[in-house]
Amino acid sequence: QDAELVIKRIHSVSKADAMLPFLVEDAARSEKEVEESQDTDRPFPRLGQELRLDHRWLDLRAPANNAIMRVQSAICQLFRESLYSQGFVEIHTPKLIAGESESGAGVFTTDYFGTTACLAQSPQLYKQMAISSDLDRVF
Repeated sequence: QDAELVIKRIHSVSKADAMLPFLVEDAARSEKEVEESQDTDRPFPRLGQELRLDHRWLDLRAPANNAIMRVQSAICQLFRESLYSQGFVEIHTPKLIAGESESGAGVFTTDYFGTTACLAQSPQLYKQMAISSDLDRVF
């Protein structure tokens, strides 16, 4: 079905900054290109790692970074398909746990809705429990 909307008023909750922290074109340039431009009248800006990580949503738009994510996804899909074809079951183990991990190391702690939580160090315990519950092959 076709529908037509007539907008009478728009309310902006939060306005975006007029300037982006950096341009995607700058993020896509190689270090060599940036270095060679430094002695020209219009040198390309150097983008530090902290700036790129603070604005990762923008950095991932650079073709090389975007391609890395797509290649990683394709590789993971191939591994999954291979394991599925061999009768494996994919399980998702907890990443945050209430106490220290089985090694006793509580090095990675965070506040989780007012409760201290720890980053699980290994999925081994959860995978062993799955195997003992008749899920013979898990990943």
